[in-house]
Amino acid sequence: MLSREEKDKEAILKYLPLVKSIAYRIYKHLPDAVDLNDLIGYGILAVVEALPKLDESKNPEAYLRLRIKGAMYDYLRSLDFGSKSLRKREREIKAKLEELTNQLGREPTDEELIKALGYKPDEFYSDLQKISASYLLSLDDLFREGRSYEEVVSSSVEENPEEKVIKQDLREKILKAIEDLDHREKLVLQLIFYEEIPAKEVAKLLKVSTARVSQIKESALSKLREKLKDMV
Repeated sequence: MLSREEKDKEAILKYLPLVKSIAYRIYKHLPDAVDLNDLIGYGILAVVEALPKLDESKNPEAYLRLRIKGAMYDYLRSLDFGSKSLRKREREIKAKLEELTNQLGREPTDEELIKALGYKPDEFYSDLQKISASYLLSLDDLFREGRSYEEVVSSSVEENPEEKVIKQDLREKILKAIEDLDHREKLVLQLIFYEEIPAKEVAKLLKVSTARVSQIKESALSKLREKLKDMV
């Protein structure tokens, strides 16, 4: 018979691919300063803490997915991507972007924007990544379900008619909120979050600056949050 420690190790190995999968998807949208191994570590801790409540007969992945993502996002919040200094730099980048666009009669390149701001390239791209991460965390707050394990497994295994209607209604509202975004906002979200194309590559595809892609993404996420805040 396996000891508790051996069972925990066995469970960690079983769910490690799930932890890594979630970590990789989140990591793609984060600043370089964030360590992927830290995300994975917090995900593993979430699995360990959840093990006493797991019931393998009731689709435990639904519960673990929430716990793992929650632990990773809580860790990212501790890094304070929403600091006042970062918001100040965000306003500076947006203002300079609009100023140069008006002066040049076109979108400025990243190099032109960086020079006008007096930033170092690494600082500029790092700031854009941090700003992007702060909006992702803000949107995640909206969808943090905070449900108990019993509620999660019961809804994931068998939903009553009322729950199905509520879930379908929410899905339709989310799709409507996305549909109400303008064409470029929908395109940027699709390329970054569904196609998982880096922001720099999206900028090349759309022939705009990386800062503009970041601005479009932030605008789209802010609109979604505003439209959905009374729905969930």
